[in-house]
Amino acid sequence: MSKKNMKLAVLVPAVLGTLVVISFLVFNAVRHCIIERNEVLVHSVAQNILPALLVNDTQQVQILMKALESYPGVESAELLSAEGASIASYAKAGKALEPMSASFELASAVSDPNQVHVMAPITFDSLIVANLHLSVNLWPIYLRIMTWLGVLLIVPTVIYVLIKQFRLKVRFQKVPTDGADDQGVAPFDMTHAVTVAMFDADISLEYQPIQRLSDGGLFGMEVVVCWHHPSGQTMHVSPADFVMLAEKNGICLPFEDWLLTTACTQAEAWQHQYGPLILTFNITATQFKNPVFAQKIRAVCAQTQYPHQLLELEVNESVLKRHQHKAIANVRAFAEQGLSVTVDRFGLLQTSLDLLAVLPVHKVKLDSKLVKRMCHDAQVDQLVHATITQALAHDVQVMADGLELAQQRSSLQRMGCIFGQGSYFYSPMTASEFENFLVARPFAASAGDAFNMHGNGSKASGFSAA
Repeated sequence: MSKKNMKLAVLVPAVLGTLVVISFLVFNAVRHCIIERNEVLVHSVAQNILPALLVNDTQQVQILMKALESYPGVESAELLSAEGASIASYAKAGKALEPMSASFELASAVSDPNQVHVMAPITFDSLIVANLHLSVNLWPIYLRIMTWLGVLLIVPTVIYVLIKQFRLKVRFQKVPTDGADDQGVAPFDMTHAVTVAMFDADISLEYQPIQRLSDGGLFGMEVVVCWHHPSGQTMHVSPADFVMLAEKNGICLPFEDWLLTTACTQAEAWQHQYGPLILTFNITATQFKNPVFAQKIRAVCAQTQYPHQLLELEVNESVLKRHQHKAIANVRAFAEQGLSVTVDRFGLLQTSLDLLAVLPVHKVKLDSKLVKRMCHDAQVDQLVHATITQALAHDVQVMADGLELAQQRSSLQRMGCIFGQGSYFYSPMTASEFENFLVARPFAASAGDAFNMHGNGSKASGFSAA
């Protein structure tokens, strides 16, 4: 028996047993509360009947007895004098109460423990004037409680199914459009917007150029998922975040295959016409840990005829740091398949530099937060400089993400950073826009330089320059 089956064999009986015990305890607690409530009821009615008995107001006594029919479960009531004579009675559907004894206060029927008989003595000056007997059926009260509990459980489930199956849109915030005055408007939550519009949004792939800082020449492109939100807002999400959101929201569609196949097919068409270009693709932690994912990528590359040597896989630094020993083996597994791994969002962790010495990667991508702050914060500038220096010392190339200013480009180039991407160069483009860019771009270097630069100085690229 496998470990999974053994766990199930132990866990399922334990859970079922726990549920049975909890259900039994809850049922008895509810039963106890219902009986206590009826005891309070019979004593309260008895106190109200006493004044009418003292003045011999039989009509008021009948009214008070008749009022008991509004209480669920009360099937019959009998008011007996101290001598045992019947003064007044009430019975549902003609059922008459047969008091078992003039002295009982709480008793259960022998045939059904949920048929209880309650008695309250009506006293005046310590003398018993009469006894009020009630026959209560607990099942109608149980049924009412279970009905309300069922409604409380069913209603949220029905709402959830309607939202999922019929795509009812529930939005809790206003999404500002481009150029609109966002004063007083809640900040745009990309995760919430993507989750809400997962099925309805227009999804496509876009490509962001990766430039050489030295001459601005094109080195490659990064795949970006583009969402056209129904509000008119356009969002750019990395493929890893896209797949992660889909998995998180239980959407089991072949996004992973579609992303890889579409990107590699398009990259093959471009490299066939315009020369070799590096394609970078961000992957999730689950994909990185999957031992067969590298083989899957090789299969997609073979199917689309895109050279797998030109494909770079980006993995977040936090994923590599969380399980460092396993990460080393995983990176080597990708290298054995001829695939290279780039450390994405690099430099934010205090132990970032330690990874350079142990991970067999050939490139790191500086986090955009560091790039954005480096020209305004001397300490960040020093940190970036030290990071680049250490990376070059370990024969690791450095790329910068989120370039926005010429000052950032010149500083990074001076420090030894080789590649960069961001709005300073180009924002993500559609496939047609990127092709127009390829046609119009100046050829600062030969088309094969991208392939050669990708292979040189690589610790684990898995291939040599052609």
